[in-house]
Amino acid sequence: MAKFSPSFKLGNIEVDSNTDQLKCADELIEIQSMAMKVLCYFCENADGLVTRDHLRDNVWKNSTTSNHTINNHIYSLRRSIAKLDPDVKYIHTVTGGGTSGYRLSETLTYYDETAVPNSIEVSAPAMVEATTNNQKKHARKQPRTAAILILSLLVCIVCLLIVGFYQLSSPKLYRDTHLLTEQLGREQSPSIAADGSFILYSNKSAKDEGWELFAANMVSPQLGVKLFESAGNNDNFSSISPSGKKIAFHRLKLGEEGIYIAAFDNHSMKASQERRVIPLKRTNLSPSISWLDETHFFYSIHEAPWAPKKIYLFDTSTGVSEQISSPALNSHGDFSSVVSPNQQWLAILRANSYWDVELILYDIQAKEFVQTSVSLTHMRLNLSFSDDSQSVFYIDSHGHLAQYNIADNQSIQISDASFIGYWPLKVPGKKQFLLQQDWGLSSLTTEIVGYRNPVFGGDGSQVLLVNNGLSIRAIEGVDESGFIFVSVKPNRQLELWRYKAGKAYKLDQFVEQTYYRYPLSLHWQRGTEQALMTVGGSCRTFNINTGKDSPLCPKGELLYAGTYSADNQSIYFAAFDDKQSKAVKMGRSGYPIESLPLLKNANMVQDGGKGMLYYRTEPGVDIYQFDANTQKAKKLIDRTYIANGYTTNDFVVVDKGIYFMDKPQDKNNAIYYYDFSSGIISYLFDTPNLYPNIVLSEDQQFIYLIQSAHNDTGLLLLE
Repeated sequence: MAKFSPSFKLGNIEVDSNTDQLKCADELIEIQSMAMKVLCYFCENADGLVTRDHLRDNVWKNSTTSNHTINNHIYSLRRSIAKLDPDVKYIHTVTGGGTSGYRLSETLTYYDETAVPNSIEVSAPAMVEATTNNQKKHARKQPRTAAILILSLLVCIVCLLIVGFYQLSSPKLYRDTHLLTEQLGREQSPSIAADGSFILYSNKSAKDEGWELFAANMVSPQLGVKLFESAGNNDNFSSISPSGKKIAFHRLKLGEEGIYIAAFDNHSMKASQERRVIPLKRTNLSPSISWLDETHFFYSIHEAPWAPKKIYLFDTSTGVSEQISSPALNSHGDFSSVVSPNQQWLAILRANSYWDVELILYDIQAKEFVQTSVSLTHMRLNLSFSDDSQSVFYIDSHGHLAQYNIADNQSIQISDASFIGYWPLKVPGKKQFLLQQDWGLSSLTTEIVGYRNPVFGGDGSQVLLVNNGLSIRAIEGVDESGFIFVSVKPNRQLELWRYKAGKAYKLDQFVEQTYYRYPLSLHWQRGTEQALMTVGGSCRTFNINTGKDSPLCPKGELLYAGTYSADNQSIYFAAFDDKQSKAVKMGRSGYPIESLPLLKNANMVQDGGKGMLYYRTEPGVDIYQFDANTQKAKKLIDRTYIANGYTTNDFVVVDKGIYFMDKPQDKNNAIYYYDFSSGIISYLFDTPNLYPNIVLSEDQQFIYLIQSAHNDTGLLLLE
């Protein structure tokens, strides 16, 4: 092997960018050229934060390079460095504060033989002379210097006392985060050993892959070990027994669904002898599991998809379950629970409705439920206890880490960053928390893609247009082949965005409100700068360039799926009368409102112009045509399935036909086209999802759709 001649050194690792080689001590490895380019760019910007956009522009020099590609190379680079120096984390992931990226943590040293040495030798006589002169000057200044030092010392003592009093009286704020796990794909549902020595978590490496369980030592958490070698298990929601020698987890493998237990070896980080102890129906997707002792654990399931979740205590020695909780029938039930370290309490999150969650404590010995003062507005949460079992930690409705103190029934905020992570897990014996970046069991983040329209000669291929890391739930086409869309944040609040000239940006003048909920739809008033948002049974108009919004629908009217008429003078809505869907028509100023009895059971109406209205009914997904000239209606298109009955664009009417989505029996989700002149339905292309939002570009060359996104997310350490 050729002699290694490093061009610079990063920490303990010597780097030769000419040969793509890294060396530490006597070990030498070669890395990919692109990984070396990434490392060199990090080193060139060692004093700053490097974002993915920086890497796109300066390393790949391609603005369309995906986050997944960049993550893959950084993951490969980290793995290579860990082989040489496993005890040091060289590349830190920075999150929170509105900006995320990467930062080097080790000292950078450049090798340059022509450079002047950092240390300069001085002759002995010169040093003696300089020292003598300095001593004389120092002797003259000693009295005044001593007085200044004493005064400074007193000021420092007073300042320290003030700071100490403030720190003692104020809660510790957790602010610093860095990425703990660095595998490809998504990590979630962590559990930690009682002594804090190791963790279990689930990983989904790709969109079409299932969940797999991994274990990692907290000393080197980036080196995760897969628990089971068999594929397709779809394992998640693990829990570790107090001794660390047993685990329980949920397996969703087809035909083998249920809660399993297994033996665990914390030296090899491997599990064995897994066996199903509680068979479950496939509809139980996310049971909460928490060990009480070595032979008992709590778990939560529902008996039917519409039934509330209840908590049970399972005895592994007898195989018997005992029901613990009995929430109201019209609630979502008890979806999360965790046992305190002293085994006195079971903390429970109970969802009385989807946006009404409360914390309840169950006294395990007394078998009594205790109400608390904690109420929350969303369900994507979990809990953990303090080491002394006197406090419960959770993410509050504003996204901050919070601490509930059992003794005084009061909560305090202990982080000032919002929504940096979810499912907080206290690290035993340390002032640290594990958080997951992912905010749901399924990938709630969605993206907007453009498909080349086969009706206009396209091949049905797609191009990614928008991925803002949020959940995109409604989209509507506007002028200049752009579109507007709504993103749902983790706290369930809505953001309004616009896509124009290849860029997506938030419309900041839109005022977010906590009570904006489903159903949700958008519709553009063609030829103007105004659009309509129908949300939560009411509607608002807004400017498509600024987002500035104002109320329109009269208070007290429950209206859905609003669409402008072809002449822009009226707005069609779906409404309810004695729980039966019906169509109504409202003036564009909000008055008057009149029923349309001839559009029987309609729950969405589109005005195709020339007196033709197109609608679907409730129940049902078929598409009808109503001719205002003849006052007659007829069914045009038979459909099998759509995901949401209150959207405005699961089908789109154009001059020559109708684009619509459907999932016929035994076939994939797909987009179809109905031709008015021939009455023929043509298949266009398959889609991975059936989110009911179709938008066409102004020239109809592209069909814009929402589809699920698979983002790389990990576990965070919060300190």
